[in-house]
Amino acid sequence: MKTRKIVLLASCAVLLCVCIIQAIIAGHNPVKTLAIQESPDFIEISGPSSNTTLSLDGTTWYVGNDSFQADKSSVDMILNAVKEIKVLDTVGKLGSDDFNARYDLNDEKAYSITAKKGDAVIRTILLGKTSSTGSQTYLAADKSKDIYLVSGNLQSVFNKTEDSLKSKIVYNVSAASITAVNSTVGKTTFRIERDMSEENAVWKFTGNQGTEIDSEKADAWVNQLASCTASGWEDDAKRLPDEKTASVEIITTEGTITVDIFKEDDSYIGASSKTPHRFTLTETSAAKFKKTAGELKK
Repeated sequence: MKTRKIVLLASCAVLLCVCIIQAIIAGHNPVKTLAIQESPDFIEISGPSSNTTLSLDGTTWYVGNDSFQADKSSVDMILNAVKEIKVLDTVGKLGSDDFNARYDLNDEKAYSITAKKGDAVIRTILLGKTSSTGSQTYLAADKSKDIYLVSGNLQSVFNKTEDSLKSKIVYNVSAASITAVNSTVGKTTFRIERDMSEENAVWKFTGNQGTEIDSEKADAWVNQLASCTASGWEDDAKRLPDEKTASVEIITTEGTITVDIFKEDDSYIGASSKTPHRFTLTETSAAKFKKTAGELKK
């Protein structure tokens, strides 16, 4: 029994020593944070084969020069990575191109990120490769020649094409704000409106006397029409088919949204009053704009 106690106490002592040593090592190697207080309104990302810009207009970020709104989650990750760099270690200093190539910080492979506030440059990053674990990245920041090993896979943040940074959201409104819908599929047109005369507002057909609408089906359809997400963006110079497959007017308390759908081979192309750019839709996304009155009947 005494021997077991001695072994147990010895094990505890060893564990305590390990904890103390780790604490000492951690104390000598604290994570250093390179932070900037200002938030940029312009970011340029130059890579080996691409150049991408993000610019802030009011509260909205845009990609490139074609008035495409940027994907919010991608912009948030880029802003966080620009504003706060968590340095785990300093592994060397920038030197010859051959030396820098060890960390992909040479001219052929490095990404150059420049963040501005107005005309002032508030942060520069020379981004290299990720570590062998994939959870850290090598980079140099601002005017320092130090090569840092930093926390996070920043390649996944900055290695983006303009297309991948473009938001796919065409529009997004509250379903409760929609008061009426005009729909044309082929040569057949119908309209539904919210009937506010009832205690609980319900949908009704207009111009279809004797046709009773299924309120649950109408509600489900309006909820679908409240948002539109593209599968991609089409070349604006491309000629559209002569005939529309469907055309929908969504009347809201804030204004009217129009969506025109064209079919080309096995794909669908959309045009909307909410964007100057044409977009592509999947079969599932296009289906909600091709709804017929018969599908809403009781």
